[in-house]
Amino acid sequence: MLVPLGCWAALARTRAVGLAVATALVALAVIPVGLEREWFHSRAIAESQSGYPLAAGLVVLIGTLAERRRCGPRPARESGQPAAGATIVIAAHSLIGLVIGLLYQLAVHEPFSPERSELSLPTGLVVQHDSGPDRSCGLHACRRDLVVVSTEGLTGAEAARRLRARLAADGWTPGPGDTLVHRHGWLLDKRITQLSLTERPTAVTVRLTGPDRFP
Repeated sequence: MLVPLGCWAALARTRAVGLAVATALVALAVIPVGLEREWFHSRAIAESQSGYPLAAGLVVLIGTLAERRRCGPRPARESGQPAAGATIVIAAHSLIGLVIGLLYQLAVHEPFSPERSELSLPTGLVVQHDSGPDRSCGLHACRRDLVVVSTEGLTGAEAARRLRARLAADGWTPGPGDTLVHRHGWLLDKRITQLSLTERPTAVTVRLTGPDRFP
C-alpha cells in the first residue's frame, strides 16, 4: 500500500525532532559524567547534578511541543498523551533534582576528599606524586597530599611563589594559620577546601584538606 507523501514528510519531521531531543540529552549527560570522572573541572558539580534532571525534562517537553507544532494536531483521542507524558517526565525530573539538592545540603556537614583537579597549576609546574583520595578521613577531615615540581628548573621557593600567585588568581584566600581556603562549590555546595604549602629544596608539598565544616 502506498503511503501518502504528506505522511512521509510528517514522519521525517518527527524523526528529526526525536534526533534533536536525543542529541540534546546526550550533550547534557556529558556534563555530570565528565565532572564525575574528572574529564574537566568545575565548582558547579552540585548544580550540574541537581540541574541535569530538570534540564533533561525541559528538553523532553520542548521536543514534544516542537513535534506537535511541526506535525500538526493529532486525533482527539491521542492529543493529550504526549503532553501529559512530558508533564509527568518533567515533574519527576524536577523532584529528583530537588532531592539531589537537599542531599548536598546534608553533605556539607561531612568531611570530603578533595579532588586533584581543585589544584590548578601554572605553566611549568606538574604533579610528581599524588597520595590519592583519603578514604579514612581521620580527625574529622580528609587529606590529599601532592608533590609539585618544576619542569623549568625552579627551586622549591620559586615554584611556591608561582603557585601562590596562580592560587590567588583562582580565588583562594587566606585562611586559619598559613592555609589558603576556597569554597568547594557555587550555590548548593558550601564546603570549604583548605590548602597548605610546604617548600622543599626542589619541590613543593601541597596538602588539600576537606574538613567537616562549612561557612
